Amino acid sequence: MRSSPNYHHPYTFVFVVILFPALAVSYKTLLATESLTISSNETIVSHNETFELGFFTPGTSSRWYLGIWYKKIPTRTYVWVANRDNPLSRPNGSLKISSDNNLFIYDHSSNTPVWSTNLTVGTSRSPLVAELLDNGNFVLRHSNNNEYLWQSFDFPTDTLLPDMKLGWDNKTGLDRV
Repeated sequence: MRSSPNYHHPYTFVFVVILFPALAVSYKTLLATESLTISSNETIVSHNETFELGFFTPGTSSRWYLGIWYKKIPTRTYVWVANRDNPLSRPNGSLKISSDNNLFIYDHSSNTPVWSTNLTVGTSRSPLVAELLDNGNFVLRHSNNNEYLWQSFDFPTDTLLPDMKLGWDNKTGLDRV
């Protein structure tokens, strides 16, 4: 009698992960000790994999932007752009959390920041993380709770997403236009 092959061998999983690394999905937050660079081609993906944040250059342009787009739509559809008024002229930039608790895009070619959240929060109780939420909101928050210090939904661009609000916020004094 012929025996059937054993497909439950422990090395089968290692073989699949090594040969097919694209199958391994990682959900990422940006920690204060990390940076997201154009050259690394890394992105931050929302937990449900609907949205993705990273650097991009539209079409044949030579300008670089940090933005959010739908991950699963083949034709990239951008829903938010951070530095749309001040793009990077070369693929030599990064997104970081600064020591003064701000998100900023740094142009390594000119050694200057080109975009920042411009917060004045001072010292933080806990380390900060930047995270892309399942609704497309990019937030800067404390690592130990969900208190948002800054969120992209407060600075809409051309696309209105569900949960995004427009108009005057009487509580914070922010005018979302």
